[in-house]
Amino acid sequence: MKYFPFRILILCIVLPPIIHLTTIQSMEKYLKEKYREDIENSYLGETGPLFNGDIRLRDTVNNNIDGYLQKQKMIGWGAKADVWVTTKQNSIIYPNISTDDEDSLITGDRRQVAGENFRLMNEGLVIKVNVVLQRSSFLVIAMFSSFYLISLFILYRYYRVSARKAVLEEMNREKEIARLLEIEKKHAERLEALREDKHFLAGEFQRIKKKLELDKLQATRNEDDMIEEMAALEKKFQDSLKLYDEQQKENESLKEIIRQYEKMLQKTDKQKDKATSAVAKRFKMLYKNLLFQQRAHQGVADLPDEMKIKAEEVIQHLNTDPALVAVKRKVMMKRNPKAIFEVVFSYNGRLYFRKTKDNRIEVLAVGTKNTQNKDLAYLDGLDLD
Repeated sequence: MKYFPFRILILCIVLPPIIHLTTIQSMEKYLKEKYREDIENSYLGETGPLFNGDIRLRDTVNNNIDGYLQKQKMIGWGAKADVWVTTKQNSIIYPNISTDDEDSLITGDRRQVAGENFRLMNEGLVIKVNVVLQRSSFLVIAMFSSFYLISLFILYRYYRVSARKAVLEEMNREKEIARLLEIEKKHAERLEALREDKHFLAGEFQRIKKKLELDKLQATRNEDDMIEEMAALEKKFQDSLKLYDEQQKENESLKEIIRQYEKMLQKTDKQKDKATSAVAKRFKMLYKNLLFQQRAHQGVADLPDEMKIKAEEVIQHLNTDPALVAVKRKVMMKRNPKAIFEVVFSYNGRLYFRKTKDNRIEVLAVGTKNTQNKDLAYLDGLDLD
């Protein structure tokens, strides 16, 4: 059909398998992350019985993970979850593959159980989760069928729309033919009226011609007055032109001043960027235990030389022994409720830092009392983990 797009037919055939595979991969990735996060939050349960030796770490982990997986509806619908929990020394905790001799050796004494639990937890536990949607499962087949049903529905809708457009086009064509015939009839009537107007306008032309001759005679009499008025207008024009030239010169002078000012600003910005880059490179080499925000580098670069030395003393203490740094206060922001610490140096200097999740120190901003409001507004706008 004329109005049925061939590309829609191709898309409705090609897109469902692509969307189906993409959806499966996305669901597998989402379930993998969700299961891994949920298992990380629940696989140990209460640690008290583990350290008391009431239960083995392996049994706790296996019971918690098995219980969690049994509650997941997606596994019953066709998702297959492979979970491995090992220590960093590659000791397998889940699934439980320990022998009966190992079980009897460990469960014989609560002290031995507690010691074994502590040893395994001290090694560090690593969780690996892999989720696969079985291609023959009800969920996968239902999704595939849904995508193709949607595709067929779209094709049907386009077919209906195309058929409706064809009918409307035929109706519009018939209406257009009738409209053009009506316009032709009106134009014939209008042509006859124009012939009558022609005769009337010929008489009017003669009348206006005579009147124009009279007006011309009157205009000759007023010619001297018009010349004087033109001379006055010419003088005003020359004065305006002179004033325009003066304003143009002033504008050119202002433009030159603006260009010089912009060049000076660009030169200053380049110098600041160069100084900030030098500070960032030097801090990266010297203070390997710290993390820095770009604003911290820029703030140090903007400080006077005497304050830079004091600021680096504080940064050196944070890098080697944070306990030596005297914290003035904790800054609690609206958007970032986690504590940010403020340190004062050289009386007027301000340094802001925080502790990250992995217990590292991140220097967020460095400035002075004059830039404190801007620094606090910047800290409030940060997206901190």
